[in-house]
Amino acid sequence: MPRWMFFGPLIALVAAVAVIGLSMGRKSALRSDETAVITRVAMRYVREAGPGASETDCTARLATAEALWLVVSCTPDGRTGRIYYVDRFGAVAYVGEAG
Repeated sequence: MPRWMFFGPLIALVAAVAVIGLSMGRKSALRSDETAVITRVAMRYVREAGPGASETDCTARLATAEALWLVVSCTPDGRTGRIYYVDRFGAVAYVGEAG
C-alpha cells in the first residue's frame, strides 16, 4: 500500500478541520463589534416590547461576570424594563426583568 493512500485522507481531514475552524473564527470576529451588538439587542427589545418602545431606551455597560461581555439595559422609565446579558460571541445569553 503506497504511503500517499494512508496520509492522503489524514491530510484532507486536517485541512477540512482547519477551514471550518478559520470560518467559525472569522464569523465570531465579525460579530464582536460593540456598536453592532448593542444596536442588534436594542432592535430586539423594540420588537419584543411593542409600541412605544424605542432603541434609545437602551444603554450598555461591560459585564463583570467572566462569561459575559455586555449588559444591555432597556428601561424606558429608568426602573422597569428588560436586561439583556450578552456573551463574548455577541449572542444574548440571558434576558432578565429590571425593576
